[in-house]
Amino acid sequence: MDRETDHPAGFSPGAEELDFARRAIDHVRVRSEAALARKESELRRLRAEVECMQIIKQRFESIVDMVPCIIFACNSKGDVTYINGSFTRLTGCPAEDALGDGWQGFTHPDDVETVKQALALAIRSGVPRGAVMRMRPPGGDYVTFSATGTAVRDGNGKFLEWYGMLIPQPGEVHLLGI
Repeated sequence: MDRETDHPAGFSPGAEELDFARRAIDHVRVRSEAALARKESELRRLRAEVECMQIIKQRFESIVDMVPCIIFACNSKGDVTYINGSFTRLTGCPAEDALGDGWQGFTHPDDVETVKQALALAIRSGVPRGAVMRMRPPGGDYVTFSATGTAVRDGNGKFLEWYGMLIPQPGEVHLLGI
């Protein structure tokens, strides 16, 4: 049976109905094409933003990796979520090895609990607590660092992250390969 003649019993669309249906279909098509064009434009904008953010991230990491200090970020539990390239230059290990609580394996055993407590207190209070800690390069003596940092909060004062820095004692900066 032909589609154009396949109608419910007693119904035969006239020219007016067919014209209305064609206009409705054209209207939907035009609106759909416009919506698709808007979505494609938004997708291009988002891709450009992602590319821009990648460039900013690369710049940030390049600058931070040149600093003769170990720079890190950690969450509210004290787990390291970021550490710069100075860690790798000191330890010879990839930065990923320090993430979470991995940093403890590179820290003098006598310093781990003191540093964890100082960091926990600083995170809770939002007030930096200075600490001294020692980390060991492969096959070398421990390097002594002064630790400091700051809390990062959102607009409502809610804790987001802790950014910290391990500053080598004078005369030991060369051990960071800078």
